[in-house]
Amino acid sequence: MIRYLSLVFICLTLTTFLGCDGPDASAHAESKKPKDQFALVEAITARKQSISRQLELTGDVAAARTVVIQASVEGPLAFLPWREGDRVTKGELLVKIDRPMYQAEMQAASAAVDVARARLADLRAGARSEEKNKAAQKVREVESIAEFTRKDKNRVDRLVKTGALPEEALEKASLACIKADADLASARDTYQILKQGPTKDDIDIQKALVKEAEAKFSIARAKLSECTISAPFDGIILQVDATVGDFAQTRSLLLTIMDTSSVVVRFSVPESESNLQDRTQPVYVSFDALGGQPYPASIVRVYPQIDLKTRTRMVEVVPENVKDLVPGMFARVRIVTQKASNTVVLPEKAVLAMENGNAAAFVVKDNIAQKRKVRLGIEEDACIQILEGIQAGEQVIVAGQEKLKPGDRVKLISQQSRFPCSNGNKEVKAP
Repeated sequence: MIRYLSLVFICLTLTTFLGCDGPDASAHAESKKPKDQFALVEAITARKQSISRQLELTGDVAAARTVVIQASVEGPLAFLPWREGDRVTKGELLVKIDRPMYQAEMQAASAAVDVARARLADLRAGARSEEKNKAAQKVREVESIAEFTRKDKNRVDRLVKTGALPEEALEKASLACIKADADLASARDTYQILKQGPTKDDIDIQKALVKEAEAKFSIARAKLSECTISAPFDGIILQVDATVGDFAQTRSLLLTIMDTSSVVVRFSVPESESNLQDRTQPVYVSFDALGGQPYPASIVRVYPQIDLKTRTRMVEVVPENVKDLVPGMFARVRIVTQKASNTVVLPEKAVLAMENGNAAAFVVKDNIAQKRKVRLGIEEDACIQILEGIQAGEQVIVAGQEKLKPGDRVKLISQQSRFPCSNGNKEVKAP
């Protein structure tokens, strides 16, 4: 009996407990909820402004024009006074290699050119009148000698026939006559050559000899010029690899020089963002070593291919009004890839993600929460562009909307006076 009464008491207790917290409890409590209860929210007035989508990257300062100076001839270094950081101007002597033999070869080649040109000039000028007169006089003299030898031969011939002279005398006279005739022919030929002047073939041959001498001189001069190296542009010495007294071998490293006007900032853009054919996008570059001040920059080069290892594309920009940039310096790059002006912008926290993938926001009208489907655009920092769904001037809930339902009564506990996106798209000016 006692056991039975105990069981009944326990059952009554459980029934009472379940009756208080069972399914009807919430309805009972809801029936007691005040009808004038409000949800407390914070709101902001939608407004129009500019917003941009930006890509933040890192890069390095580099010199697009850097030249490594190497020796092209062998010899001891006679001039190389430079140290790292020295500035040089275009055409200034950088290096001199001592090779006296090359200097002597050029002098000899120059003299050979002078001789060949002088001979050509003599041929073109022809024989002088004095030379012609002398040749004519020579012909007359040889003619007299030839006439005398012929008469002497005839006389000896008669004497030999009479037996007064031996046969040997006639042979000797005949030889003298032959020699006189040959001398006469030679003198006449010389006179005719001087009288007519040089032939076209003679002049052409001498012209060829002049060209040959000039070519040899050019080779000797080129060899000598390789002993001196001048600066190809205005720049700064980056590295010195030799000193005066060293013996330079062919292709020995001597200097590295950088063109200061070719300094750029290089950085890699992800493949998905690498379509930068329109080079008018705003770009800003800052340098930690220069205090982090952002400088406007211009895109000057977009490399034509994607790096297969990193899947990035190299880009070069030139900052404006920046001094003291050093190759290797770290740079921070910000590219404005998309920009919209006079568009509705809201804080990102005002937008809710819906289960179907769309986005929504709550608007307050007459203290009633209205849920609006919105179409989103550009995102920047904590702000987002609203393409459709909300107009400028409407009050949009930015806090307390997580559990709201359309039609709920709300009460503003804060109306934010400062728009949180007002500084999201400020212009950057060079100092």
